[in-house]
Amino acid sequence: MQLHRAREQFEQAGVGLVLIGQASPRQATAFRRKMEIDLPVLADEERATYKAAGLKRANVSQLLGPRSVLSGVKHGARSGVVQGRIIGDAAQLGGAVIVAPGGDVVYEQAQRNAGDTVEADALLEAAERI
Repeated sequence: MQLHRAREQFEQAGVGLVLIGQASPRQATAFRRKMEIDLPVLADEERATYKAAGLKRANVSQLLGPRSVLSGVKHGARSGVVQGRIIGDAAQLGGAVIVAPGGDVVYEQAQRNAGDTVEADALLEAAERI
């Protein structure tokens, strides 16, 4: 299940979803419209949130290695979403963070390679445990 399609389940668990991308506000808005995402999409051109979360930049193996490529192909086949035009730093790996109302980070999952994805089911399970 794609993260933005699981919005209701997250809301029932008391979790609000926000996507953050390394784009300009205009690019973030265009992405949201193109992908038909009914979630806030914030722009972080300077990648400050990535740095604050300790998310790494990928090396060549993490970008183009067999694990990355196979993972990306599997995700694309499962979700129907394929890599589009890259905006920002192509080597920047992403992740998911759950932040409690007081600001404490209570869950983190960092990408291990460019094809690694955050699975909505696993994230929802973590949110419900908290």
